Amino acid sequence: MKRALMAVAAGGLALAALLGCSGEGQEPSATKALFDPCTGVTADALRKAGADPATQEAAGAASAGWQTCEWTAATAYLRVFSTSRTLKEFESESGTAAFTDYVVAGRTGRRLGGAPTPGSCDVLFAAEQGVIRLVVVNSPAQHSADACATLRQMGESIVPTFPA
Repeated sequence: MKRALMAVAAGGLALAALLGCSGEGQEPSATKALFDPCTGVTADALRKAGADPATQEAAGAASAGWQTCEWTAATAYLRVFSTSRTLKEFESESGTAAFTDYVVAGRTGRRLGGAPTPGSCDVLFAAEQGVIRLVVVNSPAQHSADACATLRQMGESIVPTFPA
């Protein structure tokens, strides 16, 4: 199970590196307090999503430009990233064609990657501080299931905890 999450984490870090390294010569954004998913996503929301709050693992640091937290559910892994980078920055570096609109809990985000992959789904939500990114990776036993359907189901209780 952890192997699948590690693969997505590595992909997420590669994406962060790709998208984070092209800012050379640009003025830094004003420093904003980042949403901390480890404290901002409530235990009640996690339980409603089917994730175990006791499995929480923090990663990333505000000083590195990211706050990240992950949890384990019976059928999937859930990871929430928070950054001051804007959705426009992600889109300009990856191209808007790399994203499609995706609504979760009444909030429109941008799904990365066009057509959903069977094992993982990645949606970015614009926020005043920048972007909140929600990633779901199906557990190996559920790998063929639609991860974006899993993200939408889990996100019904998780996304409302995100700042506007």
